[in-house]
Amino acid sequence: MTQPYLNYDVISNDYDQRYPSSQHWERGDALLNLVRQIKAKTILEVGSGTGFWLNLLHQVTPQLYGMDFSAGMIARARNQPAPLKLTRGTATHLPYQTATFDLLYCVDAIHHFEDHAAFICEAFRVLKPGGTLAVIGHDPHSADGNWYVYDYFETVYETDLLRYPSGDRVKALMKQTGFQDVQQQNVEHVLNIHTGENVLNEPFLKQSATSQLALLDEVVYQAGIEKIKADLKRAQGCGEQIVFKSDFWVRMFSGIKA
Repeated sequence: MTQPYLNYDVISNDYDQRYPSSQHWERGDALLNLVRQIKAKTILEVGSGTGFWLNLLHQVTPQLYGMDFSAGMIARARNQPAPLKLTRGTATHLPYQTATFDLLYCVDAIHHFEDHAAFICEAFRVLKPGGTLAVIGHDPHSADGNWYVYDYFETVYETDLLRYPSGDRVKALMKQTGFQDVQQQNVEHVLNIHTGENVLNEPFLKQSATSQLALLDEVVYQAGIEKIKADLKRAQGCGEQIVFKSDFWVRMFSGIKA
């Protein structure tokens, strides 16, 4: 499958708006707990973006490696307080030697990798024996959640179904590649409720903050914003308060290289 291409160089300067300092990230806690549990010393994040998650892990180890295809994102990651070892490359051809890392992970990134099976094979290769792979993100194939963005912006949900592997697919690929003790766990319940016009201030509704919206052309994106505004106007005219809800689970899929 050919992935829709998003030029992260264009949005790299604004991308960290999705990480407000006031928010506590449970998926970050899950990463920290995993690192401590497996006593990882050398860690690679694939699709490391601006280095937000790698910087969080500096409190437990200094051997932090990040790889991203976007030169703009790598440039932003160099501004993190932690001294990160950053490389440009692709997830399907990792530019590292075999048996290098104790932990390889990706957060909200696997849907950008053109070949999910090839990525997991590469992860197996560069992990040390006993090393762990962790894939963290949400699964639009799951029926146990909803996200109001899917209701207002055309093609976004259908595109996500094409881009994202299902949780079952990720686990199956891990097992087929040779990972043992493959597990799935819920690591963060995203429950954001925006009432009325407050939704227009949500960071994730900005086009440059999330790939779902950044992939849209300006006309389709603005049409979605106008749909939201139209619903707000209708609700106001009826004396009602409209609610926009994001309610889904972020999960971590992990396995150990035998």
